[in-house]
Parts: sequence; structure tokens; C-alpha cells
Amino acid sequence: MIFSLNSFFLEITFGACGGGGGVNTFLMSWSDFFPLMDDDMVALYQRDSSPQEKLELQKHFAIQEIHNQRKVDHVVATSLFWKPANVGESPYPVPTRELMQNPEGLGLASRFKNPWSHYVAPVFEAVRHLSKIRPDLVYRVYLANDLSFLIPELVEAGCEVYLMESSSVAHNPGAMWRFLAMEEDGLVTMSDSDRAAEMIHDIERTELVAEGGLCFWRCPYFWDTAEGMDLGNPGGYHTTAAGLMGTARPLPIRLLCEAFIWGRLRGLIPGHVKVGTRTVPIVGAIWPDFGFDEFFLNAAIYPRAAFEGMLTFVHWKAAHLNHWLALDIEYVTWANPKSEIMFWGDPEKDSGSERLFSSANHGIAN
Repeated sequence: MIFSLNSFFLEITFGACGGGGGVNTFLMSWSDFFPLMDDDMVALYQRDSSPQEKLELQKHFAIQEIHNQRKVDHVVATSLFWKPANVGESPYPVPTRELMQNPEGLGLASRFKNPWSHYVAPVFEAVRHLSKIRPDLVYRVYLANDLSFLIPELVEAGCEVYLMESSSVAHNPGAMWRFLAMEEDGLVTMSDSDRAAEMIHDIERTELVAEGGLCFWRCPYFWDTAEGMDLGNPGGYHTTAAGLMGTARPLPIRLLCEAFIWGRLRGLIPGHVKVGTRTVPIVGAIWPDFGFDEFFLNAAIYPRAAFEGMLTFVHWKAAHLNHWLALDIEYVTWANPKSEIMFWGDPEKDSGSERLFSSANHGIAN
């Protein structure tokens, strides 16, 4: 597929950004605001990056070994790693089971008091049950090298394990590893390990998309921070939540990941957007910090998937998505008129009996 920047426009009138009052009318196209990595940028990486640069980037996504490999038509993919969210934070020591179960007790700060119960245990429990009710699927874990001690238990639970050569740098490239599954033919559903209890709904969405002749589903949202919820700032708008998406069409993910990181570090892919006279940062645009995986989805995967046909799920309470969602939907329906939008509720409340298993400790994005 040849992908290049195309022009289309949507005229929207809304209150002036920044809270200053008044009304602004913009004749907008998606690429007027959001950076996109087209095929020319990928070709530039292939042509102009040095052998050393290519080698370093390839190491981020290299697979050391595979355990319990199975040939199936539908893969549920997740990443497991344990690193600080951002490179400026204090590094973690070499992980152990004991350290992940009680980081605070051992003098280590972590995003959660018990990463083991939040990230690891839900995978064991959910996959054991998934193996019984959907043996036609495989749950694949892209595992950080320094978490290799988890391999026996993951395999025993029924997981397919791809042990990476890297242990990740920070939140990335670890969060991006799961995207590698999208290089393969067949169906792929992305999963966050802490949403393992709800993944049956995501699996069904991917199958629904394939049956309906589309190739991709996703859930757009605004980043839930003060910066991200500045609704006049499209830098907080994410077209795709990394743990709420699925695909029925392969993409050259490894090459796209390498080219995107290279282009971002070279400044060829901007980390900001312009709205009128304002220049505002894109949330998650700093490599390898928290959120870079979804910046990659925004700029590299979303514009390609749009041409293949996309089903967009929007939570029925998400009124704050406003004009950026309108611009987003205009783009995907222009790229492929077969694309659709579907409003949805909270699966935990609307179809609680369909949860993979019952656990009061597991929440769901809403």
C-alpha cells in the first residue's frame, strides 16, 4: 500500500481556544494539525539512516526466543515489562517476583503498590480460563528479557511467550512490542495485561470487524490529565487507545516502529500541533517515555488503517471528544467510506455475565 498525505477539509466553528471567548472558524484537514508518517518518511529512514542507527533501532524489537508457539487464526497480544514510565525517573533494580509483589516494602516506588497483582496475576487467571472457553485463540506475551523468570508459569497458564532481547528503556519500546503481532496474517487483538479480565469483549470486537468486511477497530479518547483534558488542545486527543484495538490486516510494524523513532529523534516528525496562533505539545511525543506507543499509533498506524476500513467505538458518555473526534471521523470516512462509528456502554455494567471471570479488583476503561 502506498500511503501519502492527502488533502481534505472540514469546516468547523467553535469557541476560541484558550478560553478567551469569541468564535473561531477553521477550514481544517487532519494533517493540518496532526503529524503523519507517510511512506516517503519510511523510505527516507531506509535510505539515510546509518547502519549503526538501524542496528540500535532493530535491537529494541529483536526477539530472542519463542516458547509454546501455536498456529492459530486469532492472537491476543500484550507486553509485560517493568520499567519507570519516563527516562528521567530513578531506574529500577533487576526485577524479581518478590520485588514486584512488594516494591514499597523494599524501598522502591512504583506506579502501583503491587505490580504483580495489577499486571501479572490477571494474565495467569484470565488465560487459564480463556484456554478452556476459546482454545482456538492464543494469548501472546511479549516479555522483557529481565522478566524471563516468568516463562515457566506463563507457559503453564497457556500463554505463547516471545522473549525479547531488550528489557525496554522506559515505558517504551516495551509498550510497542505487542504491535509486532500485527505483522502476521489473521486477526490480532491488543490487550493491556491489567484489562485481561475484560478481553473477551475486545476479542469479539475484532471478530465483528472481520465479519463485517472492515480491517481495524479502535477507541479514541482524551488523555486523562490536566494537560490532556485541555479540550482546545488536540495534542491530548488520541485516535487509538493501545489496549483497545484490533486488526484483520497485517502491517509492516517493525519497519514502521524503527522509522518512526528515527524520524522523531531527527525532528522530522514534530511533537507539537498548531491551533490558530497556539503551539501546543502532543501528549506522549517524547521517546521513550510514557505514551509514545500511542503517539506512534496516531501518526503511523491510524492513517494507514483508515484506508483499510475502520470501526470506531465511542463511549456514549464521551461528549468531551468534541470537534477533534469530528475531524477524526471525517478523515476515516473520507479515506474509506465503508468505515463506521458505533456508540457503546460499559461492558462490565451492560453485560457483566460475559466477563471472562469475576473479580472485584479488575476495573474497565470507561
